[in-house]
Amino acid sequence: MTLVSAEPVRQHVLKLRAAGGTYASIGRAAGTGAMTVHRIVNARRPTVQDQVAARLLAVTGAGIRSLRPSPGGTMWRLRALVAMGHTCSRMAAATGIPPATLRRIVRGEALTISPQLRQAATALFDAWWDKTPPGRTRQEKRAADNALQRAALNNWPPPAGLDEDELDRPGYQPQCGWRYARGTGAADDYPFAERKAAS
Repeated sequence: MTLVSAEPVRQHVLKLRAAGGTYASIGRAAGTGAMTVHRIVNARRPTVQDQVAARLLAVTGAGIRSLRPSPGGTMWRLRALVAMGHTCSRMAAATGIPPATLRRIVRGEALTISPQLRQAATALFDAWWDKTPPGRTRQEKRAADNALQRAALNNWPPPAGLDEDELDRPGYQPQCGWRYARGTGAADDYPFAERKAAS
C-alpha cells in the first residue's frame, strides 16, 4: 500500500462538494465509502492510499450530477402546483421536504436533487395536479392568491400546460404559459396520510 499526500484530494473533494456533491455521491462515483470521503476532508490526515486518491481525483462535477436527477422536471411540477395556488409551505407540509429546499427548486437555483425528493415531488404533483388549495380561512385564501400572482408574473403554466412525455428531459421548456386553472376540487392537506396508515 502506497500513501500519497491527502491535500490535493481534499481540495478536489471540496470543489465537488461546492458543485453539489454529497459525501455519499462522491464516494459512489469513486467506488469508495461516504465515510472515507468524509474522513479525508475533515480528519486532516496528511496521507491517503494512492488508489483511493486516484479514484477520487478522477471524479468530475459532471459525473456527480449524472448520479442525481436533473431538477428541471421537478421544478416545473412544483411551479405548476404554484400556478394552481399551492405555496411552497403547503407543499412542504404535505411532503416533509423543507420549505427552503422547495423554494430553491421553484426559483431554479437547485443544480441537483435527490431521487427521494424527486419521487416525493412527483407523487405530490400526481395527487394535486387538478386540485386547488382549500380556502377555509382568510389566510389560506391570501396565500393561494399570492401563489397565483407569482405564477402569473413568472408565466408558469398550470399542470395541464406541461408535456408529461417531455417533462423530465434536460432543458425542457413548456410551450404553454400561465393560465388560470379552476381545478376539480380542493386538495387534501395530507394526500399521503392513507398510504402511511396502510403501511
